[in-house]
Amino acid sequence: MIIIDSVDTFTSRKIFGTNAAAQRISGLKASGKTVGLCHGGFDLLHPGHIKHFESAKTLCDYLFVSVTSDRFVAGRKGSGRPVLTDRLRAYSVAALEFVDYVVITDYQKGVEVIEKLKPSFYIKGPDYKNKTTPGITAEREAIKSVGGEIRYTDDPTFSTTEMIRYIREEMDRNRILVAIDRDGTLIENDDFFGKNQNWREELRLKKTVIDLLSFLQTKYNATSIVVSNQAGVARKFFDCKRVEEINSHLDSILREKGIKIHSWMYCPDADARYAAAKKDETNFDFAYVKEVTKRKPSPDMVFDALKGLHRALADFCSILVIGNRQEDKELALALGGLFVDASDKYEEAVNKINDYVRLESLK
Repeated sequence: MIIIDSVDTFTSRKIFGTNAAAQRISGLKASGKTVGLCHGGFDLLHPGHIKHFESAKTLCDYLFVSVTSDRFVAGRKGSGRPVLTDRLRAYSVAALEFVDYVVITDYQKGVEVIEKLKPSFYIKGPDYKNKTTPGITAEREAIKSVGGEIRYTDDPTFSTTEMIRYIREEMDRNRILVAIDRDGTLIENDDFFGKNQNWREELRLKKTVIDLLSFLQTKYNATSIVVSNQAGVARKFFDCKRVEEINSHLDSILREKGIKIHSWMYCPDADARYAAAKKDETNFDFAYVKEVTKRKPSPDMVFDALKGLHRALADFCSILVIGNRQEDKELALALGGLFVDASDKYEEAVNKINDYVRLESLK
C-alpha cells in the first residue's frame, strides 16, 4: 500500500467522520433534502467511479460517498490492496465537484454503513440491479429498514481489480517489435506470389511461423508488422491492388487464428541497377524502377510502419526480424535486432528469442 508521510496535505472540508456525517445527513433530511449514499473501497479512482458519482448526484440533492477503511479493503480484496490508504482515497473522491461529502467508514459491510448514516437513497451501479447475492439482498433490506430506498445508475462498469491485473500482467510484459517477411516466411509461397489468378487456392501458410507469432503475442507485448519486397509489381507480374488484396486476405486469416498484424508494408519498386542488368529478359514498368528504394534491407518500411502506429524503435526493448533471405538478415542488423530464420524449428526459435529478450531486458 502506498503511504504518504505528510497526510495533512491531503485534507478536505468535505471529509467527515462517521458520527458527524450521520448528524449532517439527519439535518439535511429534516430540511426536506434528499441524501444519496454511494459506498465502496474506490481504490485507484477511475472513470467508472467518476461516472457513477456523477449519475448518482442526479438522483439526490446531496451526495455522500462512504470510503471503506484500509483494514476491511485488505480483508476483502487480498494481498496488495488497497493500493492507496483510506485518507488518500477519500481525498481523491472529495475532489470531485458532484460529490458533496465523503466519510471514511470502519465497517466490514455496507449494511452497517446504511444503518449508521440512514440516507434517503442507497445508490448502486447497474450491475447490481438483478443480483440476489446475500450481500446486496441485505443492503436492500437495510435501506428499507431506515426508511430509504435503493436506486441504480445506468453507466458502463469498470473494474479496479481488472485494471490492476492489466498493469501487472500486460504492462509488465516485455515490449517487442516483430518485423516479418511475407513470401517464403509468413507463407510457403516464394515465387512472385500473386501472379496467378488462382492465388487463393495456391496460398499456403508456414505453420512454424504462424505458431511462433501466436507464441510471441501470448508471452510478450508484441507489435507485429509485415515488410515485404514486391518487385513483381515493377516486373508487371501483378499490380499494387493484387498485393493489397493478398495482404488483406492474409490479415483476415490471421485474425481468425488470434494473430494481429499491426501494419502491412510493401515496396513495389525495383532498383535501377538491377533493372538495367535484367532489361533483356524482363519487361519492367519504369514507373517503379528507381535509383533509391525502400526495399529491404533498408529499414525504411519499418520506420514508415512505426510512424503510422505513432511508435519509435526506442519504445521496444527487443526487435526481431523473421525472414528467409539475406536481405532479412541484413534488416535485422540495420535495426539492431535478432534475425530468426523462418526455416528454424519452432522450439529452437522460441529458445533463441527467449534468451535474446531476457538479455536485452537486462541492458
